[in-house]
Amino acid sequence: MGCGGSKQDDSPQGGGGASQAEIDQTLEMTGSEKHRTFRERRLSMSQQQDPAARARRMSIYGNNGGEEIVPSVVTSPCITCSCKTMGGFEPVPGGSVAKINQDRGLALWPWKGEANAGVFGVYDGHGRVGEKVSEFVIQNLPGALLEYLGEGPLGTTDPGTALSEAYIKVDESLAQSVDATVSGTTAVTAVIKDGHLWIANSGDSRAIVVRKTPKEGVLKAIDLTIDHKPDSPSEMKRILQMGGHVTPAGANGSPSRVWHNLRGLAMARSIGDHAAATVGVIAEPEITEYDLVDDDYCIVIASDGVWELLSSQNVADIIASITSGDSNEMCEKIVDESSLMWKIEEGDYRDDITVIILMTPWVTQGMRDEVAAQAS
Repeated sequence: MGCGGSKQDDSPQGGGGASQAEIDQTLEMTGSEKHRTFRERRLSMSQQQDPAARARRMSIYGNNGGEEIVPSVVTSPCITCSCKTMGGFEPVPGGSVAKINQDRGLALWPWKGEANAGVFGVYDGHGRVGEKVSEFVIQNLPGALLEYLGEGPLGTTDPGTALSEAYIKVDESLAQSVDATVSGTTAVTAVIKDGHLWIANSGDSRAIVVRKTPKEGVLKAIDLTIDHKPDSPSEMKRILQMGGHVTPAGANGSPSRVWHNLRGLAMARSIGDHAAATVGVIAEPEITEYDLVDDDYCIVIASDGVWELLSSQNVADIIASITSGDSNEMCEKIVDESSLMWKIEEGDYRDDITVIILMTPWVTQGMRDEVAAQAS
């Protein structure tokens, strides 16, 4: 899968940190300017140059973006899982152009040879080579995770600790293959065994569980992860202690940012973004655990191509509208609704969109029989 985003600019800039006056001037907007495109509002401020300066063409990472990276296709490994991705568009004079899909998805089953275990995740790359970063992660995270889990059955070694160690190892080894100085990826990964989940999250992709309610046809969304925004109190405290600077989210739709050398990153944790790591942006994930209950209907993991314009409850409502219970239809509908919202709100700009849905109960007898037959 591939999904992109303009969360960080990698344009060359002079050295030295941005002063508060420079940042404040960049962020100021009049009422009429609130209607700037998403591309203009969400780009790192360093790419919105001084109007008096020499004009510079905005970089477009689409079909002519240099070395071609073909996104890995995520196909469902089991009957209870569905996956869907859609690449985004960039505005250009006279319209828009498709850009490289920088999202990636991960869906692995069975895991460690166990029919009741799997790994599912979404990784939203950003920056000029964000697709290379997210691709590196999906190719290397499973092996690192296996290494830290050890040889025994899943659960012998704490999966939460193993996930955290695997994220850090992948981040450290990334620089040997990809220039991730100003490119990176979010990473939300769920390891599941029977009805227990260990979830590792770095960034602002998100995992939720959708639960049945006593009211027929109504579902409730429960967040399994917390978006790591730079102005979140705990995240900001770390960044400030490391010498970073944080600006809050603006009423015009601009996100909070952590600043490094005139570059603004709209998240407090990621894999990659090694320049921003010097001011407190970390790869270490936040680990949560969750026990599924009988009323849980499905698990949704998605990039912020969904969450930017749809709330967790919006997604639960979309799922509730699919009366067939078909998870493929659910994925299609979420992607369609997200795409429509991008069209309404941002016109010629659309972020990459990636969704993975795992229905519950997620292990069927047929899946168990399949694994048993392969083992015999």
